[in-house]
Amino acid sequence: MTSHGGKKTLKRLNTPKFLQIKRKHGKFFVKTSSGPHPSRDCLPLLHIVRDLLNFADNHREAKKLIGLGYFKVDGKIVRDKAYPVGLMDVLSIEKINRNYRLLPDSHYGLILHEIPESESTFKLCRIRQKTTVKGGHLQLNLHDGRNILIRIADPKNPKEDIYKRMDVLKISVPEQEILKTLKFKENNLAIIMSGKNIGQVGTIKSIKKLFGPNANTVSIEHDGEHTETLYDYTFVLGEDQSEISLPKVGA
Repeated sequence: MTSHGGKKTLKRLNTPKFLQIKRKHGKFFVKTSSGPHPSRDCLPLLHIVRDLLNFADNHREAKKLIGLGYFKVDGKIVRDKAYPVGLMDVLSIEKINRNYRLLPDSHYGLILHEIPESESTFKLCRIRQKTTVKGGHLQLNLHDGRNILIRIADPKNPKEDIYKRMDVLKISVPEQEILKTLKFKENNLAIIMSGKNIGQVGTIKSIKKLFGPNANTVSIEHDGEHTETLYDYTFVLGEDQSEISLPKVGA
């Protein structure tokens, strides 16, 4: 890694495999700005604009387009070329009426999946942690760095705390209104976010909670076969069917 033009960059030959770039063209690759997503779960906006969408031929052209404010992430204009676009984020380009969601994929690790405009107004966020704040209210910390405050009318009534770690919220963007809660439980549909089975979608058949680091596992049924994956690799997509559109198998 080195400094190039005031931004940290990676030499292209050292970039991770999930970055779909032409390694023979150009020496440096922009590194994502610091943000809520781990580096393995996000792509820099400039890479998306130049290398995935092919809207620009080089770094300078892509930077200019981003600076003009043509791109929105989760409903907000982004002008930082190194902005980390992460898992489940929605990228919108209003000028050409196209929208995409960043999803895990078995071949490339991360892909841009084109979605209809009706889907660009919401995203799915997994609850990473929850904490009790002043007044007995609840703060939900989500996988994309968002914090949502849940006001509890009666802090002494535990029944009002319906949110659990690993549950997924369907929220509007950019307003952050909770539209639906998807429980992390058996028989719900989920996608594997990381590991050797990344991108696989199936039904949660069992959840095993054991002692020790990385001991909790989830069994997901896909096309009649069962896959064991780590607890934290599992991301609920819906109940009977997915709340978001998914790439066609083999596409």
